[in-house]
Amino acid sequence: MKNYIDSSACEIVDALSSKKLTMPLLLEQLDEHRGQVNPDINAFDSISNKPEKVQKGLLQGLPLTVKDQIAVAGYPRNFGLDKPAKNECAKTASVVQKFIDAGATIIGKTHLPPYALDFQTFNKRAGRTNNPWDIERTPGGSSGGGAAAVASGMSYLDIGADLSGSLRIPAAYCGVFSLLPSDIGKIETDGLMLKDAHLEHFARLGPITRSLEDLGLAWSIMSGTKQPQAELTKVNIGVWKSEDDFVEPQIISKFEEITSVLSQQDLSVTSKSFKTLFNHQVYQTFGEIMGFETGAFIPAPLRLIMRFFGKSVTDRSPKFLKHVYSGYKRNKQAYQNALLAREELQKNFDHEYEEFDAILLPVCGVQPFKHRDPDSDRNGIRDYIKPFEIGDSCNGYLDTLTAFTVPVSLMGNPVITIPLGMDGNALPVGAQLVGKRGDEWRLLQVAKVVTQNFTMHKSPYLTRNH
Repeated sequence: MKNYIDSSACEIVDALSSKKLTMPLLLEQLDEHRGQVNPDINAFDSISNKPEKVQKGLLQGLPLTVKDQIAVAGYPRNFGLDKPAKNECAKTASVVQKFIDAGATIIGKTHLPPYALDFQTFNKRAGRTNNPWDIERTPGGSSGGGAAAVASGMSYLDIGADLSGSLRIPAAYCGVFSLLPSDIGKIETDGLMLKDAHLEHFARLGPITRSLEDLGLAWSIMSGTKQPQAELTKVNIGVWKSEDDFVEPQIISKFEEITSVLSQQDLSVTSKSFKTLFNHQVYQTFGEIMGFETGAFIPAPLRLIMRFFGKSVTDRSPKFLKHVYSGYKRNKQAYQNALLAREELQKNFDHEYEEFDAILLPVCGVQPFKHRDPDSDRNGIRDYIKPFEIGDSCNGYLDTLTAFTVPVSLMGNPVITIPLGMDGNALPVGAQLVGKRGDEWRLLQVAKVVTQNFTMHKSPYLTRNH
């Protein structure tokens, strides 16, 4: 009997559609695999062992998971907090509902850190989620549970969310794909925040999968559009090259290797440092906007206390947290100025990189790292004092992990996280493939061309017993 655990989502849909596979058998195989794997990985916040009757539709009952930050009717939403939620959600987020209406089966909710505010995935109630390539290392965050579930074969597709790297870092660390849609499309963001609140900018929902084809399937459901038939004839790619960046050597060497591989294909490849994308004004603008908007959910006295006692924290994060804390002042004029600055930065970015169909950037400067405990944890607000070290250089926790994700978040472009291959420690190396705003289908086509000669590796837990 064929085992479908390491099949792609598209293959599962085809097998269900052609009656080669039945839902009871598929769910039985998933349940058995999860029983073997999840004790090591700990990806699930809640599990549905007996999903409700499958709806007819394009997806034919495809089992998928949802980040526990995102509302699904009938499921509790614990949001990574220490105390479990008392009530189940009454309403499903619009994006998730699109998958359900297309015939998907929700089989569980996946772990995240408290309030989705860390790039590691653990909390006191549920413990830590582990990386399927090395359980002593983090899968990233905040969509760490979803990426780990997909990479280890416990889910075919996870619906996650990203504000400043929460899809991209876990996908890169777990060796899978993710799609962060443009911020100018019509992809709904309801169901992301508690109390029906929403963020005006940056927060976006997106899928995590094991293949590009599965990303395309997910995007067709999310966007309600079909992939264009026309094939790309010429692709012009800008590839990042290091220029005194705080980046581990194995990431630099992998980008050098990929640049060589792409140059041998029928592509136009240009190596660039993209320094204008990674400048002080970009980080400041992002922080002011993010701080102002997220600050609306934090009581004013608490924001004041955080700023008053947070100087040592912001000193360790001059690029990221310093500007977020400035935004916590909730100064409307500063916020409006930041929005205007963003528009200008977007225009400059579009103009400077107009020649490229897409640009290839690191996701962050460090590879999947061993689990770290915070030096302080105040109801999910964590501080990590120990910096990352590369050679003789060191850099703070948050600034290291957001250095490459924040500028792309600010610009609002669509991003596909793609696995570039493995490093010398048998850990996956991921990259951001950044496309034009509002043109996800073209980015998916570019990604297919870029990755056509890449070897896609499977985690040890995905191939276990198969």
